[in-house]
Amino acid sequence: MSAELNMAVMGAAGNAGALFLGMLPFALLGVIVVVAAHLILVIGRRRGSVPRSPWGWWAWLVYLGTLASVSVLAITSVVAMIQSGILGGWWLFLHMVGAGAFTFVLPVLAVTWCEAHRWGCPRQPSGGEDQPPPSRFLGLAKAMFWLILIGGLVAIGTMILSMLPVFGTDGLVLLLDIHRYAGLAVVVATVLHLYAALLPRFGVS
Repeated sequence: MSAELNMAVMGAAGNAGALFLGMLPFALLGVIVVVAAHLILVIGRRRGSVPRSPWGWWAWLVYLGTLASVSVLAITSVVAMIQSGILGGWWLFLHMVGAGAFTFVLPVLAVTWCEAHRWGCPRQPSGGEDQPPPSRFLGLAKAMFWLILIGGLVAIGTMILSMLPVFGTDGLVLLLDIHRYAGLAVVVATVLHLYAALLPRFGVS
């Protein structure tokens, strides 16, 4: 009975995985469209670069840890799905390593960067007493930061729930689907956040 259940879950997961792979080109196209539209909007304003406060070493360390863990999760899942249609073997092992790192770094990222990503001006020195302090991050970066947190919580939560002995085949497949698309949202948001966070450093803001 257990073997039949495992085969049913793997079969359903494989079918859902094929649909997920078909969504990846559209996700890539969406990222390109957002970046292009944002660049056109920012450059069209013809506004000079706004000075923004530098990142501290801890902020850089947390951000690099986030990028590394998300990269491991994205690469292992996509490569495994392309090769065999299901995440297993060493790819699954590496994916779990990345998941552990991401589970650790996500709350640290939230605590470290939530103030700078508030909708409103964060507390930092301004150029004049009558001028509000410039926001450290662009609006796009702020939106993507909160999407990373929400998507990350959903991705982590679905895997924790799937370990509980309360879901049948349909429930496990549903949790896996939610996990996949939440993870995809995290990857897309991370790429867009990286773009928006580094854009002011090239004199465009």
